[in-house]
Amino acid sequence: MAKFVSTDYKTTINGTDFSSSLSSVSLSIESDDVETTAFGGTFRTRVGGLKTGSLTLDFFQDFGASSVDSTLFPLLNTLATVVVLPTSAAVSATNPSYTATCLVSQYMPISSAVGDIATLSVTWPTSGTVSRATA
Repeated sequence: MAKFVSTDYKTTINGTDFSSSLSSVSLSIESDDVETTAFGGTFRTRVGGLKTGSLTLDFFQDFGASSVDSTLFPLLNTLATVVVLPTSAAVSATNPSYTATCLVSQYMPISSAVGDIATLSVTWPTSGTVSRATA
């Protein structure tokens, strides 16, 4: 896959496809920076430590049955499996899937101003490994 415009990301939460309810998705994976500089060193040395991740999702709110609110509200304070793909096509070397177990640690069902589209944004920490699959 060459450069592309992101118009078709596929995002599922516990198997429910929320792609048409999202305006933005961001998966961040980071590694701790652990210093290993010994006495006598004149430059700092480092190794990678524990990894961590977070997932940010920007939703268009929907209070309909089997939609955003009715699915996310019961997940608060639980672990949810989230899968994100660059396109809705099958998983492949050029369309990898990223799977993470996330702690649903926040949910803001109401977050709008007069005349605005009803939206909400969540950022959830990952719990355990974030995996990348190409098949």
